[in-house]
Amino acid sequence: MKKWYLKPWLFGIIAGVIFVSAEAALNFYPPSAYTFCLTCHTRDLVNTIVNTLFKTRFQTAAISGRVLMITSPAVAIGAFLSSRLFKEHRTEKSTRPILFFVYGFIVMIVGLIIFGCPTRIIIRAGYGELYGIVALFGMFVGIWGGTMLIKRIAVSFGGQES
Repeated sequence: MKKWYLKPWLFGIIAGVIFVSAEAALNFYPPSAYTFCLTCHTRDLVNTIVNTLFKTRFQTAAISGRVLMITSPAVAIGAFLSSRLFKEHRTEKSTRPILFFVYGFIVMIVGLIIFGCPTRIIIRAGYGELYGIVALFGMFVGIWGGTMLIKRIAVSFGGQES
């Protein structure tokens, strides 16, 4: 029997409709396009826990006062369960765990600086919001520039241009 998988583009459309509908139905304002942002939800989850435990006042989004932002752990748990269900789970020993941690840290910091993760930027661009469109363009330029830089470095070390 052939396994059926949801095409990525179809998943994107379905997820986008669900996220936008959730924002409209539950009044998730502000900030816009906040229903699925791994960077900001992680920050708000950590800040909410620290605020509760230690009576601090770290900044969180307004919606975090009404809803606990568990998107990040939910995505991680969902990915783990899905990989187990479809027998695709395997563990691999990391060759450079500290370097990968630093890379992840940098990605999260940059995400907080630009006010969201790439997923949120795409959703904001889908809304037609000017910031989202400009950020999406900047993301494409950055990806293209990084790719060209990596290719140039690879060629300079004896690789072949493709």
